[in-house]
This record gives sequence, C-alpha cells and structure tokens, in this order.
Amino acid sequence: MVGDQSSAVEADPRFTRSRRAISDALADLVRRTESCPSVSALAEAAGIHRATFYNHFDSVEEAAVHVIAEDFRALHDLNISDRRKGADPTAVAVATLNAMLDSLRQRRSLFLVASTWRSPSGLMGIGDLLLEQLHALRRDLGVDEQGSDSVEDVYTASGVHGVFSAAVGGTADCDQEEIAVRLYALLPDWIRHPPESTKP
Repeated sequence: MVGDQSSAVEADPRFTRSRRAISDALADLVRRTESCPSVSALAEAAGIHRATFYNHFDSVEEAAVHVIAEDFRALHDLNISDRRKGADPTAVAVATLNAMLDSLRQRRSLFLVASTWRSPSGLMGIGDLLLEQLHALRRDLGVDEQGSDSVEDVYTASGVHGVFSAAVGGTADCDQEEIAVRLYALLPDWIRHPPESTKP
C-alpha cells in the first residue's frame, strides 16, 4: 500500500518539478563551488522550502546519487537499444563504461559528494546505484534473476565503484579508454557473454 501511495506522489507534476529543481540546483551549485552545499543553500537555489527537500531526499549526498543515477539510466537505455539493434555486445559494454566514466569525470565534484553517502544496504557512494544497474542489465538481457543479489553482483558493484573512484580521483595510471577495457575484462561472465536468447 505504501508503494501505491509513493507512486501516486511521484506521478504528481509538482513532485516532478521540485525533484528536477533540486537536481539542477545541486549539479549547478556543486559545479560552481566544488563543495557540498547545505540543505538550506540547496533549497534556496532550487526555489523550494527545506521541508520540500526532505520530501525527496534524506541528505544532499543522497540527492547527488540521484543526479548520477539519471545519467546512468540514460546510458543503460542506450546500451540496451544498441544491443537490440545488433551492435557488438563487447563494443557496446566498453562504450557504456567509457561513457559512465566520462560522465563522472565531468561531474567530479558531484561524484565526490555522492561518494560519502552510505546507502541503507551499507554500500558506499554509488555502490547501490551500480548494483541497480546490474539488476537492470539482468532484467533487460533476460539473464536468470536468481542470483541478482548474489555476492558476485555486490562484489562487481563495489569493484566498479572503486575503479571509478580511482579514475575520477586521478590515481589511475591509464587513459580512460584503457580503464574501460580493463574494467570490462573484470565484469561477470554473464555480462561479457550474455545467453544466446538475448542476442538479436
């Protein structure tokens, strides 16, 4: 029943407008100041009340994860679309990883804010978001959902987050394309070699 109420609230255009205002204001503030704004500063920049902010997010860090999630979901949709059009799965996966990394580098300060968020699952930063991406890939590739909360998926999400953190932080000694290729090689077999039934 709570889920039905939540869906109804999210369908409300006012909810969508205020969430978009928060996302846009946060991305702009973090880009300009290169620091994490207070809830009050963010609410003022978004043209909303503090209470409205808390109707959407528990913290500024969680809001930062939401902004990154929007970017990643768009990249996921493009990945699946390209695969369905018959593009080489390896090339698509490497291009997606490269685009994710490029997005994070462009939003470096926002990524650093998001990296301090501890999700309800206990994963840090965008770890839950990456786990969500793995679940979406399983669903859209038609891979058995049995292992969707497997240790392998949690390990993969944590590992990808660690590589992204090193690459965005500038501690990786490879160029971006090489990082994407190396990261692809570490992904689970079901991503690198999806079942025949998922191929066009």
